[in-house]
Amino acid sequence: MEAIFKLQANVKHWWMPVLTGSLLILGSLLMIFFPVASFAGLAILFGWSLFVYGGLNFVFAIRNRHSFKGWIWYLMFGLIEMALGAYLLFQPALAAEALILYLGFWFTFIGISRISFAFVMKDMGIKNWGWTLIGGILVLIAAFFIILNPVIGMFSAVYLVSFAAFVTGLMAISFGLELKKLDEAFEA
Repeated sequence: MEAIFKLQANVKHWWMPVLTGSLLILGSLLMIFFPVASFAGLAILFGWSLFVYGGLNFVFAIRNRHSFKGWIWYLMFGLIEMALGAYLLFQPALAAEALILYLGFWFTFIGISRISFAFVMKDMGIKNWGWTLIGGILVLIAAFFIILNPVIGMFSAVYLVSFAAFVTGLMAISFGLELKKLDEAFEA
């Protein structure tokens, strides 16, 4: 099998993805060992994310007000998101509660969509549609517990982010080491 992209020159700084991956893995382990502090950080990040997202919607609306009729909706949602994000930044306890509810309702949406998709798969004749149905039901049950018990929601948020950071770190390290092999092969 021939490679689509061929190495044109030596790979410089192959160690950077390895370092980045190592830091991501370290960060994910710190999140696991310090879940309460990690959740506080995630709640603050949630407020900032909402504020920045609102700002981007606001700028998009202003810059495109002559391009399409619905620009005013982007403007209004941008202003609401910015105000809500700013409010959450000054009310960290409320930001934490909002993050838990957001996670719970997001899981509810995912669970319902997976359950619905399972039946689409069944109608398409896909044999393993039942696994998607079971997965959707399990996610829906998790959503119920997250909304019902905020502590479960807090730990769910921390461990989901930690898991994603850990896996991303592993992939970055793998990528960096593969770049090193390519560099060594190029020099030979």
